[in-house]
Amino acid sequence: MIKSGDTMTLKDRLRQLRKQAGYSQEELAKRFGYKSFTTIQKWEDGTSTPPMSVLQQLATLYHVSFQQLLGENGTLVSIPVLGVVRGGLPIDAYEQEIDSYPTAVDEPGEYFYLRVVGDSMINARIYEGDDVFVRRQSSVAQGDIAVIMIEDEATLKRVYFKEDLLILQPENDKYEPMTFTPEQIEQNRIMIIGKVLHNRISFTK
Repeated sequence: MIKSGDTMTLKDRLRQLRKQAGYSQEELAKRFGYKSFTTIQKWEDGTSTPPMSVLQQLATLYHVSFQQLLGENGTLVSIPVLGVVRGGLPIDAYEQEIDSYPTAVDEPGEYFYLRVVGDSMINARIYEGDDVFVRRQSSVAQGDIAVIMIEDEATLKRVYFKEDLLILQPENDKYEPMTFTPEQIEQNRIMIIGKVLHNRISFTK
């Protein structure tokens, strides 16, 4: 676990955040339009520093503030991957730590990752094998992507409320929305477990 106040240089943070986000040096170089990975390599061995405009883009890409990227505030903590969630039909949920990542956290709360199985959220750029970063909370706003328990199974959907109906909307046209009345919500023990804040991209498909 890396706590605020630990000694970590910019090059160390650039390396750690890149790995946390699931990019190789070659993939990051391609994303920023560099001809080879050597530019990224130089950032991470400290022989060069990214331009200010690139640092700002990196902060956005890694879902951290500019100040956190520079090490001025914020905390990197070890966040566990607690199991899997179905991006499609619900899947049996379980809480067993299968991995962990150092992740920037801006405010107190309970956070965890879940590994995605299925393809119902691909239009939101959430693919099978990605790890979604979740803040545990029992309610979300209209249109948020959330982890929802249906009986003892977990699913990943965009949440909408229409009058007294709960609508769980996939992000893939081949899947239909799941709509529940208040009675069905109670019968199926439907609960919102948490809000998805971002996802950690997996390139090993």
